[in-house]
Amino acid sequence: MADALALRGARVLRPTGWEEDCDVQVADGRIAAVGPGVATGDDTAVDVRGHMVVPGFFDLHVHGAGGAMFEDGSADAVERISSALARNGTTALLATLAALPPDQLRTAVTTIARAAPRCSGARVAGVHLEGPFLNPACAGAQRAAWMRAPSVEEFDALQAGSGGLIRLVTVAPELPAAPAFIRALRARGVVIALGHSQASEDEVLAAVAAGATHVTHLFNAAAPLHHRAPGLVGTALTDDRLSVELICDGVHVHRRAVDIALRCKPPDKVILVSDGVAAVGMPPGDVELFGGPCVAGDAVRVRATGQLAGSNATLDRTLRLLHEWFPDRPLERWIDWATVAPRRLLGLAGPGIAPGAPADMVVLTQELAVITTICAGRLLEGGAPSPPGQAGR
Repeated sequence: MADALALRGARVLRPTGWEEDCDVQVADGRIAAVGPGVATGDDTAVDVRGHMVVPGFFDLHVHGAGGAMFEDGSADAVERISSALARNGTTALLATLAALPPDQLRTAVTTIARAAPRCSGARVAGVHLEGPFLNPACAGAQRAAWMRAPSVEEFDALQAGSGGLIRLVTVAPELPAAPAFIRALRARGVVIALGHSQASEDEVLAAVAAGATHVTHLFNAAAPLHHRAPGLVGTALTDDRLSVELICDGVHVHRRAVDIALRCKPPDKVILVSDGVAAVGMPPGDVELFGGPCVAGDAVRVRATGQLAGSNATLDRTLRLLHEWFPDRPLERWIDWATVAPRRLLGLAGPGIAPGAPADMVVLTQELAVITTICAGRLLEGGAPSPPGQAGR
């Protein structure tokens, strides 16, 4: 790690758009200057001509990577996930937890909170409780037996153990007293997502009126859209008060369904997530997830049933797929979904590449392969760019 760093000669995505042949100067973990020729002779310079520099990715929904899961409840797992995801351009994330028994959930939340400040890779910016307040009929690969009715008391105890780190909670809106639970958590500053649900339109609208603003992995683990019963999927597609997550790994959601979401939702109401699990960055094969045996291949599936159990994709791969599927649409839209949109949902400052902003950036080839990740001004080990035209092969 150097006291000062400069990226020289890249195509840089600034808040106002792309700037060519641009330098980015970094000092003390923040962006000091941006523009042609701003790098000084005192900087540790990295030549990134022929490449793109974009804000660091923020993964709102990720359970694990590198053979580890946040549900493991160990500090080593948190560090392994942070390091593994940073190699693929993720500079910040929400540590996502599936349904767990109460004692295990408390242990996991507390461990994440203690380990987060020491992570050497992607910053753990908070916790996402995807479980346990879900509908067991839409459990997916999670354990239905570990799901339970929303409880403000349980949440408050978990939040106390996290030191206030829980930022996002997924709730099935049809569960008993869900609207009251949503109102209570919104009063505490927590963002509410709807998911793992068979809710009717009326139940979804009641949750939105109570303060829900987001939908967890649209189309997945929810009752399918029916022309006489729009439910969560139909309401999410047509109510602009709700933002939606998409897992664009080529398995969880068909490209036509992604296109439907593109046509229905305002551009600032879509967030790209990985839903990555321990299989990310690991060879295909057996893996234990959510309390049961799974197998990793094109995605990750429950061995006994074939039920999807998460993704082995990272956000850079999903960006490449989106660009391949929709080559005529602007690249900066997909980048926004993976960088600005998650922060906007959480009420965090935007990551723009601008003076004073945190120095969280990714250097990409023209083919959108990650060759360098900068986290809080740290050029991660092994991140030196290859010459233009060779990187990422």
